[in-house]
Amino acid sequence: MKRWTQRRAVALSSLMVVFLAVPAVSGEIYKWTDRNGNVVFSDTPPPPGVKGEIREMREERTERTKAGGYSQKPKGEGIREARPYAGISVIMYMTAWCPYCDKARTYLRSLNIDLTEYNIEKDKNKKEEMLTKSGGSKGVPLIDIEGIIIKGYNPDAIKTAVERRRNS
Repeated sequence: MKRWTQRRAVALSSLMVVFLAVPAVSGEIYKWTDRNGNVVFSDTPPPPGVKGEIREMREERTERTKAGGYSQKPKGEGIREARPYAGISVIMYMTAWCPYCDKARTYLRSLNIDLTEYNIEKDKNKKEEMLTKSGGSKGVPLIDIEGIIIKGYNPDAIKTAVERRRNS
């Protein structure tokens, strides 16, 4: 019985060494504009013939603390800390009847960002502003995350844009 316990301890310690040697996880996010003018964020490349950008995403490995929580590995010298979510200004052009506007509002509020909403049916100046930002597209919601324009409700694109602005 003792021998089995020793083997298990050796196997477990070997796994720990392998786990600690695992580098940070990274991947690519693709961004392109479809033929309808919508900005698309995806983990798969754009269709053939469509020009797109590739962004490399990197997730730092975390280490377990004695208290049982997780802490981020120390960042290198000269790397800025991300801005707080409350410091990110987001404008959403919406209508009162749009269910996707409601979903976008709920999601944006869950991120605790600085959200300003404009009902384009009540404020014609804001409707014109929205049309300028969208290139003439009348669809709502239109979300402006400090210059990054997202047409429609796309939580992945919203989160990516917010994180991009936090780290810029």
